[in-house]
Amino acid sequence: MKTTKKHFKMFKKECRKWIKIFGLLGHKFYFQHEDIVGSQIAYCIFPNNHEDRVFTIGLTRNLKCGYSLINIKRSAFHEVMEAFLYRIRNLASCRYLAPEEIEDEIHNIVRTLENVMHQQSPR
Repeated sequence: MKTTKKHFKMFKKECRKWIKIFGLLGHKFYFQHEDIVGSQIAYCIFPNNHEDRVFTIGLTRNLKCGYSLINIKRSAFHEVMEAFLYRIRNLASCRYLAPEEIEDEIHNIVRTLENVMHQQSPR
């Protein structure tokens, strides 16, 4: 199966929605729609430098499995969340790390979620 330009357009729109909702405005995102090896619907390419917040999010063109539009939308959310949590993942894998670095990043995540959740109208 192959994903189409229409699928890619929807994928980017869905990614941008979640990027906006989660306030990832200090991040830079690029999108690609390419053939890749493997069976995942989508992927996120992380920055080489853990300080950078530049990501490439892609939709696989040549899928080896079936998919639905909901799978594509869920994959967009998933890849944006990978970017959102990238820094904490990177910190957790460092051999030499000051405890305050983890604490700073956890607070960064919490502040982002606070901003998102407190912009919501009460139900």
